[in-house]
This record gives sequence, C-alpha cells and structure tokens, in this order.
Amino acid sequence: MNSRYYLKKIGIALLTIAICSILTFILFRLMPGDVFDVRARDMAVTLGIDFNEAKRMVVQTYNYDPDEPILQQMQRYYSALLRGNLGTSITNSSITVNQIVAYYMPWTLFLVSIALLLSYFLGIWLGSIMAWRRKSIISAIIAAYSTIVNSIPPALIPTLVLSIFAFGLKWFPIQGAYSMKVKPGLNLPFIKDVLWHAALPIFAYTTTQINGWVMNMKGSCISVMAEDYVTAAYARGLSDKTIRNKYVKKNALLPLYTTLAISFGSMLGGAPYMEGPFVYPGIGSQLSKALGNRDFTVAQGLLLITTSATVLASLFVDLILPRLDPRIKRED
Repeated sequence: MNSRYYLKKIGIALLTIAICSILTFILFRLMPGDVFDVRARDMAVTLGIDFNEAKRMVVQTYNYDPDEPILQQMQRYYSALLRGNLGTSITNSSITVNQIVAYYMPWTLFLVSIALLLSYFLGIWLGSIMAWRRKSIISAIIAAYSTIVNSIPPALIPTLVLSIFAFGLKWFPIQGAYSMKVKPGLNLPFIKDVLWHAALPIFAYTTTQINGWVMNMKGSCISVMAEDYVTAAYARGLSDKTIRNKYVKKNALLPLYTTLAISFGSMLGGAPYMEGPFVYPGIGSQLSKALGNRDFTVAQGLLLITTSATVLASLFVDLILPRLDPRIKRED
C-alpha cells in the first residue's frame, strides 16, 4: 500500500467537504426573503439611526452584504472561515456560531457516542445470533422486534418513550441535560444526574438504530458463511465456536466498520428529531431552532460541522481499513 492511496482518499474527502460547503452556501442565499433587511430595520428603530447606516452596521456585524455579488460574498465568508470564524447568529448578534458549537457539541457527542456504540454492539450480537440460529425461537423473537420497530416512524419513538417513561411512569425527567439543583463539575451527583437525564434520549436513539445493525450483521454473516474458507474450516473439523468467532463474525464485521463511521456523522445530522422532544441542549436542537428562525449563519455553520464529521469519520475508516482487510491492499 503506497502513499498514493492515502493521498487519494484525503483529497476526495477535502473535495467532498468543499463541494457540500459551497452548495450549502449558495442554497441558503437563494432562499426567499431578506433576513438582514429586517435586522437593519429593527436596528434603525432601536438605535434611532438611518436605515443605510443600520444596514452598514449589520454588514459589519454578520460579515455578510446581500447586495454583493455571490463570488464576493463567498470570498468574505471563506476568508473568515479559514481564520476559524463560522459567523455570528442573526437572531442574537452577541453569540457566535463558534460559541454555539463549543457549548452544545459536547452534549451531542456524549449522547450520540453512547447511543451509537450501544446500538452497534447490541445489533451485531443479535444479528450474528439470527444468522447462526436462523430457525431458533430467539431468531424469531429478534425478527418480530425488528419488524415492530421498523414499522414505527423514527420521529415518533421519542414521543412514545416520553409518554411511557416520563409522563406515565415518571421514572425519568421530562427535559434538559441536568437538574438545576446539582452543581456542574466532575462530581458524582452531577455525573449521576447527567446520566439520568440522558437515559431516555439514549434509549430512543438506540431503539431507532439497532434494527439496521441487526439486519446488516445478519446479511453480512450469511454472506460470509457461504464462502469457501468457511466450508474448509468445517472440513478441518474446527468447532462451531471457533468458526463462528474467528471465521464468520470477524470477517462479517469488516463491511460494518465503514457503516459505523458514516452512522456517526448521520446521527449528528439526525439529532434534531431526537433532541427536540427531550429539550436536550445539543447541536441538533440548535440546528432545528436556527432553521425555524431563518438564522442561516448558524444553520450553515452547524451543517458544515456535521458534514465534515461524516466525511472525516468515513476517511478515518478508509485509512485504517487496509490494515484490517488485506483484500483492499490487493485491489488497490
């Protein structure tokens, strides 16, 4: 495996991020209505100044002039972006997108990481059971569960979870990331309270994702079980446990590594319909709020973060996969 493979993958990843960023930039500028004119009028009334002066102040505050040609707007935006400046919120000029990301991203990463790993490990375990024991009662129970979960819209699951466990049984809090009565910090009461508040969102995340891992793992295991080297392993008299763990499961997991990386980024993008019902302070809820308020500087910055996370996670898998799967080395 030479350096050309790595340079090619890195180049494709950077190009993908750049194209997605440019498309997002253009699409937001093509949206009907001019939010900045509204802000300029509000500022003119509040400060008692001329509209043109207020518009000039808006341009300086938000680093955006709607009257400029699109290429000059892009030059202004990307020159700031290269300095690490994602922009300023339209609805609140005292808050920058960098501050929003710095505060809310850790909560989303905490939620998504736990839920994704739980769904992944449970899914591959149940999927391997379904593939290995296709005619067992356990396989039928897992298949019935997958059918039921798959028939429920993912956006409805948080509402059902809240209705049963928060409003009905009152086992968990209804909203928020932690209680106001605990002091934030690295102390046991705060950690327990954070986990208590995160239990329902994590459960909802896991419930919506686990079915996909079960089906992917089952299909991958069945495909591997049909390979010649598995038949040869049986002919050598190896035990079922050895064949299942060292031949089938190990090789069936290889295609799922890329899916795991992509799922991490996609779950960040799909966070609004999970964080919203629980009023959880994450990137997803802020993205949903920004889109509702037409705050496209915040929405554009958050979409850039989620897109970059998806692409970079996929790139990471592409770079380490040749070390895990020798077949890639031969092909490339």
